Amino acid sequence: MRYVITRNIAPSLSGIDSLFSDFFSDVSTTKIPPVDIYETDGEYVIEAEIAGYGDDDVKIAVKDGVLSISSSSTWREKAAKAREERHMIFSEIKTPEFSRSFILPEDSDTAQISAESTSGILTVRIPRLRKAEKGRIEIKIGSK
Repeated sequence: MRYVITRNIAPSLSGIDSLFSDFFSDVSTTKIPPVDIYETDGEYVIEAEIAGYGDDDVKIAVKDGVLSISSSSTWREKAAKAREERHMIFSEIKTPEFSRSFILPEDSDTAQISAESTSGILTVRIPRLRKAEKGRIEIKIGSK
């Protein structure tokens, strides 16, 4: 997976020491959720892989024409508490904090953005503003 960067902190060891080092080492992982982005006639769609994160763990916000998808600030604390409650010996499943941002096109209707999460895929739908039709437009004069 090209969006996952893994770094092993333990020094390289040989033989049997390597086996124990691999088993008990502290492996740090940074994850940037991979996304697919596509458009239709009526909307832009961003699909992000967020397997392992609950709906309450992911935040979606729009500010100044930029849409941000990120894990909540309390996610790290929840994950640490879960490991402590389980008396974790070894853990390779990582769901670290993340953040992705996307500059929205000018025709995005930011007031109508919606999102849903199914089977580890977050789908964010950004409707497009309707453009005024070209051609002749008749304007009626109203009375007061």
